[in-house]
Amino acid sequence: MNARVSFVLDLIVFQIAWFCCVLATKTPFPELAPYLGVALVLIRVLWADRFRASIPFLIACLLIGIPGDAFLVKVQLLHFPPYPNLFGSPLWMVLLWASFGLMLRPVFTWFLDHCMRSIIGFSIGGAVAYWSGERLEVLTLTNGWLSIAGVAGIWAIAGITLRYLHLKFPDSLQNEHT
Repeated sequence: MNARVSFVLDLIVFQIAWFCCVLATKTPFPELAPYLGVALVLIRVLWADRFRASIPFLIACLLIGIPGDAFLVKVQLLHFPPYPNLFGSPLWMVLLWASFGLMLRPVFTWFLDHCMRSIIGFSIGGAVAYWSGERLEVLTLTNGWLSIAGVAGIWAIAGITLRYLHLKFPDSLQNEHT
């Protein structure tokens, strides 16, 4: 498969997973929808033979996302409606972080290739994603701009960490566009 088609397919799969996770509570199957999204991502990653190369990013995203969201909930910058959770981070969000980690390299490499793009891009992108989640009524940014700044801070940490891993594991780039 050529690189452009592969990128578009990866982007579509990630967006479907994003909607399955974020809109889970709005579906008739609130506890199933996020698993369907991450399953689609897993199928794509396995089909493209990228699972092994994605493991460091999957682990990093979970280690940043779960405590990051839990921290934002604990300090009352973020609120999630009742839903099964892990330390305050709803399972749909945990599965979204996992999907992000698995699809990071094929979809977000442009950001990872430059330090400032990683920090700024992930900070703004994370803030916009959470703001979108608030508009979709699946979370609440409880303190306006302070909440946005908290989310952007977590995502800045994610950007720095994920760029570091991107540079540390360059060999895993070989299967990125298959």
